[in-house]
Amino acid sequence: MTSLDLMKAGIGLAVVIGIALTVVAGYALFTTLGGISGMTVAPELFVSILFGGLLVASAAAVRQIAPKPRTRV
Repeated sequence: MTSLDLMKAGIGLAVVIGIALTVVAGYALFTTLGGISGMTVAPELFVSILFGGLLVASAAAVRQIAPKPRTRV
């Protein structure tokens, strides 16, 4: 049985919540702007896309540099 790493679980939970909130905000902006026909690049949409991309990039970076747990032999 493996032990649960609380730090990785917390980071993963924060990433999932952040992505979910970004999707909800993007959908709300998309429907507010009237769909594709009335779609213009609003500052709020740009900020949502920018921070969503930064969130995914930071999650990938954390995954790459996070130390691997040591195992006992």
